[in-house]
Amino acid sequence: MYYKFGTLTICTIFALIGAVSFEQLLSDNRQHGQRSDRVLAQTSEEQIARQVYQKASPATVTVQTSQGHGSGFVIRQDGLIITNTHVIKSPPENQEERENYNNLDFPNVVTVVFPDGKKVSADVVGFGKGGLDLAVLKIHNQKNLRTLPLAAAGSAKVGDRVFTLGTPLDANFKDTFTQGHITRIDQKNGEIQHDAVIQGGNSGGPLLNTQGQVIGVNTAGFVSPGKLNSGMNFAIPVSQVQSFVSAAKKGKISDKPTIKVEKAPTVVTISLNGQVINGSLGEGDPIAENGAFFNSYQFQGRANQQIVINMTSKKINSVLSLYQVSESSESQKPKPIAENNDIGPGDFNAQIKTNLPADGLYVIIASSDERGETGNYSLRATATP
Repeated sequence: MYYKFGTLTICTIFALIGAVSFEQLLSDNRQHGQRSDRVLAQTSEEQIARQVYQKASPATVTVQTSQGHGSGFVIRQDGLIITNTHVIKSPPENQEERENYNNLDFPNVVTVVFPDGKKVSADVVGFGKGGLDLAVLKIHNQKNLRTLPLAAAGSAKVGDRVFTLGTPLDANFKDTFTQGHITRIDQKNGEIQHDAVIQGGNSGGPLLNTQGQVIGVNTAGFVSPGKLNSGMNFAIPVSQVQSFVSAAKKGKISDKPTIKVEKAPTVVTISLNGQVINGSLGEGDPIAENGAFFNSYQFQGRANQQIVINMTSKKINSVLSLYQVSESSESQKPKPIAENNDIGPGDFNAQIKTNLPADGLYVIIASSDERGETGNYSLRATATP
């Protein structure tokens, strides 16, 4: 939409300003405008963003392998680079790949591409221990590379403005810059949740504060069914990055990837006889869309059968979901029947009480309300004929 503004005639302007000459007016306006531009530029959010980008861009790289690409950043002038383990060796995506997974089969050399298009080879030096999704690379014969400083551990706070740099989706999109805010910090492990847009390929790139310092390494994000970013993105906190870098300098990192490979989803068949089933959620279990681990159970039900399912735990915030499965079509998605994430105020155990709509196969999903939460639980299912 366009708007037109009226104009004052020169005569009217002179009448308003009296003896001031027209030339003096134009001169004053030009000087005032220049001063205003300088003040605005020094205080605007745009200027902060520009400064962060100009500082971080030369030190942020694309990491290319034969399987794809990710992002990374230089932390030392002689060519030490941080990225994610899964950028170097992606975890298996299907059952066949899980069965044949070999964590010793990974590239020893990758290609690093700088924003100006310069390509160099880098050795894969090592990986984080205990499943830490970090890897370190080394470019040789370098002395004066631009680097990114690491922020002080614990300096990032919810609400802080943040920036990301990396290579989302396609290698041609290198040096993509986005911004947002920290929306949550996990109190257990310091993981940073933020809403600056990232996509596949941003993994391993820096999450930056307004000073251009690294506060985290972008690692994951949730996408909607349409493959669009959901605004829930996650970064490994700088405290873990600092520990990893220190270990790397001492040669105390792993020589092979240690990220956990999810177990192939298995469904345990149960009876609705009230028997207590003891289970646990933890590393290696399948992961739901919200990042929580889950276990699956199935049973045969009858139409109008009333069932009661209870999940109790002293370790996790229990979540129960019940689905009806179509046995006639493997491609048809299970139909949701009921869900519960707590029995009542102050009680984080879960209970589903419902009547089954038809004869057939049903699946119970036992999960947690928190991303990555681990612990033991008990499951009990009963039915009234």
